[in-house]
Amino acid sequence: MMRLLAAAVAEPSARLAPLPGFVESPFSPLVFEACRRCLDAQLVDGARTAVVLCSLMGDTATADLASRRLVGGRVHNPLLFMQATANSVLGYLSREFGITGQQLSLSTLDDPLAETLAMADVLLDEPDLDRVLVVGVELAGGARVEAVRGELAGGAPSRSGAVQGDLAVAVLLGRDGGPAVPVPQARPGPPGSLRGLLDLARTTVGGTR
Repeated sequence: MMRLLAAAVAEPSARLAPLPGFVESPFSPLVFEACRRCLDAQLVDGARTAVVLCSLMGDTATADLASRRLVGGRVHNPLLFMQATANSVLGYLSREFGITGQQLSLSTLDDPLAETLAMADVLLDEPDLDRVLVVGVELAGGARVEAVRGELAGGAPSRSGAVQGDLAVAVLLGRDGGPAVPVPQARPGPPGSLRGLLDLARTTVGGTR
């Protein structure tokens, strides 16, 4: 049975430091901050730790900015091309914390909690891994992002959709240590909702901000 070793929630604030090599978008700083809080709470051996990042929409701020620059005839910023890939921040994370285990990214229309826990369970069967760091992240986005979410949900765009604001949730899982992770229940809701991960982070070990 999987155990929950640490949990953290990160939202934009004046304390959210920018990351070297990443510009404009809060996506990567949010991911890094949530992961940092989890990893700082444990003495983690990066060589025995895997990372699973889950985001339905990815870095919508970067995609939107790049497209607006293109339409406006402005010079393309190469950093935007690099950071448009959702898992680009995992390279920075691995360097900072010496993580050499598997690093995966998922995008799912189903419940991110169930999907990431299933992936973590598979990874923890590997004899050379002790922990899996799971992080879910979504940005609120603008009208175009809401339109896409509405299409994915099979209905009209709605501001009451999957994301109420920019948010990253990280949980550190292992086979030994903290409380058992409860079996995820079916959670009806909009695609990409982080509600399940957020509930797990906040209620199981009182996930911190």
